[in-house]
Amino acid sequence: MSDSGRSRGARLVEPFRDVRSRRLLGAFLCSELADGITFIVVPLAVYAVSNDLIALAGTFLGRLLLASAVAVAGGAVADRWERRRTLLVTYGVRAVLVVSLMLVPSDEVTVFALVGVLLGASGAFDNPSAEASLRAVYRHDLQSLAAARKTGKTLSSLVGPALGGLFVGIGGMNFALGVNIVMFVLAWLILVGDVRHQVHRERQTADSLVRRMDWGVLRRAPRDLKLAFFSTLVASFLVGLSTVVAVPYLDHLERAPSGSYGYAIAAYSAGALCGLWLAGITTWERVSLRVMLSIANGVYGLLVVLSVAAPSWELLAVAWFLWGLAFGPEDVVADARVAALVPDDRLGRLYAWWSIIARLGSALAFGSAMLLGSLDERAALLLTGLAYAVVVPLLVLLLGGRRKREVKAQNR
Repeated sequence: MSDSGRSRGARLVEPFRDVRSRRLLGAFLCSELADGITFIVVPLAVYAVSNDLIALAGTFLGRLLLASAVAVAGGAVADRWERRRTLLVTYGVRAVLVVSLMLVPSDEVTVFALVGVLLGASGAFDNPSAEASLRAVYRHDLQSLAAARKTGKTLSSLVGPALGGLFVGIGGMNFALGVNIVMFVLAWLILVGDVRHQVHRERQTADSLVRRMDWGVLRRAPRDLKLAFFSTLVASFLVGLSTVVAVPYLDHLERAPSGSYGYAIAAYSAGALCGLWLAGITTWERVSLRVMLSIANGVYGLLVVLSVAAPSWELLAVAWFLWGLAFGPEDVVADARVAALVPDDRLGRLYAWWSIIARLGSALAFGSAMLLGSLDERAALLLTGLAYAVVVPLLVLLLGGRRKREVKAQNR
């Protein structure tokens, strides 16, 4: 490897070594692994006791809706209180909620589901504090930080549910929940040792438009923020719709093994890890976010078409791997560009609303999937992918279309 290649690789792992960020990253990894365990354990327990698909779907939907509401409060708290202290408190509360789950009688399905939904949604409360605290201490290299942070989240989403299923198989629900508690306690211990590295408010140099930003009126927000939010909304919709419709599609394929859906999800996660790594070591300064998002969303739509171009579960897994790979640059670059625009005392609300927009896209996808009815799954994915590949890139270009003189006036 060349010296430049080594330096780029070292830059990518530096957030895990830097004294300002390594404990934060470690604590967040532990808590998100715990979230991944809960994500699979709670629905499994609800379905095992109720044997009711509606109860299962309601658990997922309840978590999604409550998480959106909780994120608003979490963003406001993150920008007003000391963020590390907020995280320490919420880790303790979440561990207590897991203990409460273990104490709920096995026949109390409703109570178990409600506590499980509350536990799952509580992660949305401390997530703005987690994201904001990292960006506040690592502003000198936001691209590397975004790659490191999102790599940890992707690993958690891939490994956490797998561990949850494994622990349930080994020792049952209470054993899995016990491991969950251990993960939250470990996250708390890692973070409590970091009290000497408190976040200090730095002098803000961000765009005045961002300072005055009214979160209810995005028309006043800078262009890159609009583009990132819009792309998150539509990409979350496409991912949600594809993952839902893929379940019956694969079920109807004659040669698809019983675990084909899980293999496809794992392929997407593996592609995302590769994409994040490649995005983190690449220089993007000369690339317009508008152009990048337009191309990326066109690729997303075409990959959905590719995934069902032939009735083969292997082809779908390959397409999803490429999809994860293609998403890496958007995820890293958009995060770094937007975080650079927003001052420290607005970062919590930024990441709160960003997560809400992603959940809104997923919710729209779930609702659309319910309206498909008896439409052939392959035809639905083909039509959706083609429409997306044509319409969304054009909308991104239109949304980002700003006269050069306006941009120059803003940068003066």
